[in-house]
Amino acid sequence: MSRVTRFALLALLPLVLVACGDGQRALGPDTLAMAAGFELGVEETAEMVAPVADLPPDPGVVEALTDFWVDYSLLALTVNREGGVEALDLSPLTRQQLNQELILLLREEVIDDDVEVTEEELREIFELDRPGERVRARHILLGFGDDRAPARVDSLRGLAEELRDRARAGEDFAAMAEEYSDDPGSAARGGDLSFFERGVMVPPFEEAAFALEPGEISDVVETQFGFHIIRVEERETPSFDDIREGLRQEVVMRRTTEAESIYVAGIEEPANLRVEDGAAERVRELADSPESPLQGRARNEALVRFQGGSYTAGDFRLFLLNQPPQMRMQLSGATDEQLDDMLLSLARGELLVQEAERLGLALDAGEVAELEEEIRSQLRQVADLLGLSGITPEEGETLEQAISREVGELLPRLVRGEQDVYPLGPLAVVLREAHTVQIVRENMDRVAERITEIRSERGIQEPATPGLEDLDPDQLEELLRDALPDGGTEF
Repeated sequence: MSRVTRFALLALLPLVLVACGDGQRALGPDTLAMAAGFELGVEETAEMVAPVADLPPDPGVVEALTDFWVDYSLLALTVNREGGVEALDLSPLTRQQLNQELILLLREEVIDDDVEVTEEELREIFELDRPGERVRARHILLGFGDDRAPARVDSLRGLAEELRDRARAGEDFAAMAEEYSDDPGSAARGGDLSFFERGVMVPPFEEAAFALEPGEISDVVETQFGFHIIRVEERETPSFDDIREGLRQEVVMRRTTEAESIYVAGIEEPANLRVEDGAAERVRELADSPESPLQGRARNEALVRFQGGSYTAGDFRLFLLNQPPQMRMQLSGATDEQLDDMLLSLARGELLVQEAERLGLALDAGEVAELEEEIRSQLRQVADLLGLSGITPEEGETLEQAISREVGELLPRLVRGEQDVYPLGPLAVVLREAHTVQIVRENMDRVAERITEIRSERGIQEPATPGLEDLDPDQLEELLRDALPDGGTEF
């Protein structure tokens, strides 16, 4: 189990989930967050971080700490009140997994996996496609570079034809490759590309190479990289007996996949799936600002419509909550076409679930109960490990005041590295969905500024550490590894 070290709060920043719930209200200017009635202030957050000189005054650190405060407050409230974790609605977390299981049941019901492939069919496919065949080739590349002026391209083609003729006349191909080829990876080896199978090279190059017998020289081949002259040195073709079973499995899988595609198309076509105008931009908004609450019309806003239903912003938000943070960052930079394709794929999943339900398919109740109990058990376990179970109010305290006190004592220990880190990960989804959570993101900058002020007042030297906004994903990953050598613990 790892201890929180100097960058643990930065490292755990990607575990930030979403602020949500009904009953949103305006928060005071000195409030950083509100969770189920508990309140976290700007000043108390700054006071937690300021004494720990190794933590930079970065809004990212503040964000990570804020999310720990939210999750731990909600966890403590849940496990200590009447009904406990048993009263939690787990569907925001289980829905995606259960839907996938339901789609698998549908597949088993309607797709015949017992595909027959005769020996004659296999031999015919083997002779036609030559699976497993590979060649060893050399090439000379005359690259286009940045200058694709017609006169230069014509000149390159002329040189390529000259080199082809010289090679066919018997001149040393390897020596010519060393002298003329613009491919830095192979020129020094006489143009040798070693062995490669189909599907590795760009299509024009591959087609020419596999059409040659050992010792033959190709005509001039044009690709996006330039002009190539190719010489095949060796060809290796496995025997039918060597690949029979592997080929049979490949053919069965391909035909099964084709059958699935036909079945899905039969459901999709009459449903008339269509992505709504502006859906891609809405996806980016959800990915960029997952803390934005969705209520009423916003939650039910259709991103994809189909006959008899729609895939909504609320559906997509729940999908996002169960995805790694890296995916949300990728969505922000994706094209409209890529986002539309993703939405159509998600909507197809909804159609398949509806079809499974129409056919009367259902998951085993015992398996569903087992999954839910595992989630509840994990929540209880992390509460025990954090010392948040069995909170007893002191004289004159309410349960809520006692929880606020316990979490208020826990967070500084976490910041000082005296408390093991137990990020809730996706488990936090069910907690945040069950309660009102508000986070004032703009106040995170205020906290960071206040940390600097406190350190200046008390003579605490700040670390020379880059802010999260200056780190690319690889640097952040490296920072995480350095901060938590054994990877931490996530439930």
